[in-house]
Amino acid sequence: MTTFEAKVIQDIPANRLIALGGVNSEGNPEEGWETVYLILSKKGWIPDLVSTSDLEKDSVVNVTIKNRPVWKVESSEDLPAGTLVQCDDDGRVKHYRPEDGNHFGFTTHSVKAGEVVEIVRKYGQMPQKQEETMDFTPQSKENNTNDLTVSELKKQLDEKGVEYKANATKKELIELLEGD
Repeated sequence: MTTFEAKVIQDIPANRLIALGGVNSEGNPEEGWETVYLILSKKGWIPDLVSTSDLEKDSVVNVTIKNRPVWKVESSEDLPAGTLVQCDDDGRVKHYRPEDGNHFGFTTHSVKAGEVVEIVRKYGQMPQKQEETMDFTPQSKENNTNDLTVSELKKQLDEKGVEYKANATKKELIELLEGD
């Protein structure tokens, strides 16, 4: 888990997908070197975050990154359970259409447009085209982490920026890696 400050550069309602803006997002390259910006994700983008409350333009907020594989996001259309989803133009989710860009997860239940749906974020490599699915074999996350050594687990946690105790047990490291 990590926390940092970020500047909101547009009003962002709760339960919307957010992207991190880069240097010069507001036309001020000097400020941009030291500022993380939050903007609504656009169609086909892979979102970085999801808002848990309304965010007001020009406010500076504390952002806490938690390793949560499930996000609650507002839907822009009716979606059945198990639907692959992607971001639409206002940070909500819609059904996946390859011509509109990337998908980033799937719904756990059905919803009507305007309702909040739980999205399981994808992990690792997933096929983007139907032909690729023939060679795609998902691996159990639990089996993968249990097979790793303590040093391999620590390396993965370091890569994700997750802090851990130097003398943490393998079980504790796995729990941190899996976001428990």
